[in-house]
Amino acid sequence: MSILNFAAERRDMPPETEQAQESDAGSGASEPVRPVFILGIMPRCGTNFLSDLLCLHPDCGSPNPIYEDYLLAHVDLLDKYVKRVSLHWNPEWGVDSTYQNSLKRHLGHAMKTFLFRQASATVFVSKTPQVENLDQFPTFFPKARLLILVRDGRAVIESGINTFRWPWEWALQQWTRGARKIIDFENSIDGMQFPHLVVRYEDLVKNLEFEMQKILEFIELNIDDYDLEYASQLPVRGSSTLKSGGDSVRWDVMAKPNAFDPLSRFANWSRAKHERYNWVAKTELEYFGYQPRTWNSANWAWTVWNRILDISAIRYTISVPVYEALKRWKRQKRRNRLDQQLTVDVKLEDGDREC
Repeated sequence: MSILNFAAERRDMPPETEQAQESDAGSGASEPVRPVFILGIMPRCGTNFLSDLLCLHPDCGSPNPIYEDYLLAHVDLLDKYVKRVSLHWNPEWGVDSTYQNSLKRHLGHAMKTFLFRQASATVFVSKTPQVENLDQFPTFFPKARLLILVRDGRAVIESGINTFRWPWEWALQQWTRGARKIIDFENSIDGMQFPHLVVRYEDLVKNLEFEMQKILEFIELNIDDYDLEYASQLPVRGSSTLKSGGDSVRWDVMAKPNAFDPLSRFANWSRAKHERYNWVAKTELEYFGYQPRTWNSANWAWTVWNRILDISAIRYTISVPVYEALKRWKRQKRRNRLDQQLTVDVKLEDGDREC
């Protein structure tokens, strides 16, 4: 075949066929058969717990040291990149939207390869406690397995307050926002067609064997290779109630106390908190199968009270981008300090060699 004929054949090849013929370029290894992505409704929903459970299977491993990758959380930037690039593609070339999707798939493949090389396992387990850009997942990661982890928002709020001192109203708004993203995804065409599994944290705690069988079957892993007995005694990591020195959260593993009960975080909530939660997120709470606490005696005063709080809650909607920008700024400062220290260390080593 001449080079001209080969070029013409490649030019006429649909993006889907071309993708099937592409190898894992430059990685020296084939793409993992079942990359697994865990996306949590928000932090403190139990993504560490689910990831630790999955990684007990001998075929699974998590990227080290990138334990929370946030790749999907910022994939909207790649979406904008593809759209900007495609503006330069001449329509007379016969380039349609399928080529944009093909480029997105290849970018997603590169991200999966990056994580796979850190995992040292047949199946890598990606973890992010956020569902930002969930609607983009099927386009960038069409062959991955998607686990969406949810947890009762009332427990998430209490856990976040104890761990990170979240403002109560802010945490409520964030949980509701994440819940709506999941619901919108499941009700979208892509969500209805794309294979995914919604996992409830509470079901993992109360009925671990059944839930893990369901999850492993979804991922197509052999349940016979999984140690369910050890999984039921899995050590605790990052609990909001088990702290070192009574203040800092322990991210190292520790034995599970007999009295450990992560399902009763909001047992002492007042009626005011339940009324507020129901006003904002009752529909979302019921969608995932959780039962709201209600009272028979309706009171117009609660309606007035909630409407006043709605006005004050606007500041949390406005403050979210500011809060995220501040976190990014603090992380960048830490990285700059580490880079400076690394530069100093390298110079010192070079000086020692010259001596």
